[in-house]
Amino acid sequence: MVNEQLHRVRKTFEAERRGLFAFIHSKLRSLEESEDLLQDVFFQALTNLNVLEAVDNLTAWLYTVAKNKIVDRYRRKKLPTMSIEESLENGFGFENLLAQEMPESMPDEDREKVFQSIMKAIDELGDKQRHVFIRQVVEGRTFRELAQETGESINTLIARKRYAIQFLRDRLKHEL
Repeated sequence: MVNEQLHRVRKTFEAERRGLFAFIHSKLRSLEESEDLLQDVFFQALTNLNVLEAVDNLTAWLYTVAKNKIVDRYRRKKLPTMSIEESLENGFGFENLLAQEMPESMPDEDREKVFQSIMKAIDELGDKQRHVFIRQVVEGRTFRELAQETGESINTLIARKRYAIQFLRDRLKHEL
């Protein structure tokens, strides 16, 4: 069954590759970003073979994934991304990055408690999970960039982030 889906994805992707690329490139205008996003679409198709069994129109699904990824790129570009080191150097601090996500009505002492709990939980992560979490979530780096930086597979990095988030959820559930 998986081999059939893999063959279907490859065949459809090869047939639609040029059209998908033209669609993506018309929105992004950057050749490099368009190629990266096209690869991301194919990667998502390959990692979702079990889901694609229920998809009747794979071409439409590929275009939908591409459109969603384009929207995500635009959203990411609109959000200022800053490393923890840069934020500290510029006087912003990680606390201010977190504060943007907290309700304005939250008292300062509660904000401080939440911040301290989060920082403590992040410190308790394993080194590799902490690295992926900070680089991807805080700094806004893509898994592709992290994979190039570390030489590790995107799947490995995604798994580390997933484990980090699960650990943080479990840890903070008891703290907050």
